[in-house]
Amino acid sequence: MHKYYFPVCTVEGDIEPSVSFIHMGLTGAVPNKCSSCKNLFEGGCTRYSELTNRYLHLDYGPCIINGPTDPVFYEDKFLKAKVEVPRKCSMCSHLKIGPRYGFYCSLDQEKWGAFNRGLDWGTWEPESVYLQLPLPKVTTKALSDFVRKNEIIKFISEYRRVNPGLSISEAKNDFSRLQNMLK
Repeated sequence: MHKYYFPVCTVEGDIEPSVSFIHMGLTGAVPNKCSSCKNLFEGGCTRYSELTNRYLHLDYGPCIINGPTDPVFYEDKFLKAKVEVPRKCSMCSHLKIGPRYGFYCSLDQEKWGAFNRGLDWGTWEPESVYLQLPLPKVTTKALSDFVRKNEIIKFISEYRRVNPGLSISEAKNDFSRLQNMLK
């Protein structure tokens, strides 16, 4: 889940007052600093999109609820998630799951509307960002880790496992591409 939050936003500015925002019939608001930011696009953030190949969550600032923000797998009597959420969110009544965003925070839902507040990861950050190859290629966390650790043999093995039919040569090229992105 944290792959949609990192790298963190470095833009300075106020979160409040929120600014009304409408996109394709969805209504709500976005943080003040995001409303005039060049990275705001369709209610998401394009910061580092060349590295992650995805939209990231907007920066809604810290949550009013205190607690540890290290990642844990969410589980309740009905659901065992395959993604991690901040520890403090795992037992919070504001944690919700929806078809469009997956896990999200419903705190101040009346203010943010369809542009849900993201989860609060506090000061915790992953060891590295999750890199993304262009679709239709599949990229896993393991591939990102192998690039970060400069383990090309393990990268090629995982690459060909999740992308059957692609050549070793293409794997090597994508390894180099992802390494260059990290620089």
